[in-house]
Amino acid sequence: MIVPKDKLTEGLKEALLENNNPKRNFKQSVDLIVSFRGVDMKKGEIKLREIVPLPKAPTKERRVLVVPTFEQLDSVKKAEPNVILTKEELQKLNGQKRVVRKYARDNDWFLIAPESMPIAGRILGPALGPRGKFPTPLPTSSEVSEYVLRFKHSTVVKTKDQPHVQIFIGSEDQKPEDLADNAIAVLNTIEGKLKNLTYIKAIYVKTTMGKPIQIKMK
Repeated sequence: MIVPKDKLTEGLKEALLENNNPKRNFKQSVDLIVSFRGVDMKKGEIKLREIVPLPKAPTKERRVLVVPTFEQLDSVKKAEPNVILTKEELQKLNGQKRVVRKYARDNDWFLIAPESMPIAGRILGPALGPRGKFPTPLPTSSEVSEYVLRFKHSTVVKTKDQPHVQIFIGSEDQKPEDLADNAIAVLNTIEGKLKNLTYIKAIYVKTTMGKPIQIKMK
């Protein structure tokens, strides 16, 4: 582990202090930022697209849109995702660019039955791509409620063309120790995918509107 939990907890406590985290009229997210060095991101020298379940469920759950099969519908309803669309309802969104953009903006995960993936790619894809979001296939089994629930408590580590990643790890009303556990889960995933840990230049934590706090790595 490149950063001990106590260092992460210390940095998170600082990030949550009122002078670093001005009060807002909404619940702010807490993000982990990892910057890299010595790599050309445009050449894909570091390429990450990893789903990470957070061990301490965020009080600000991830928003999930689901397009299940008919057989999965009752199971999906148990998980209470933000949006449930049938295959037919998804097809009717063709040409409704404003509605599609709203779905793309308002949701974090898009869980799609395999039979509907081609339609989702065609209809949702143009709005999801620029936002760095992507459809994820549902399992083929009829019981998928636990799978959907897992995504309500999951985050994504995804590189673009800049030498850093910024990852949601929780909400400002969570304990720093719990946020640190979530940060460790993310860092373990990143470390497991890197060829060399010296690629990691610095680690920061911040709230949505707060200033970044650098974590002491030693």
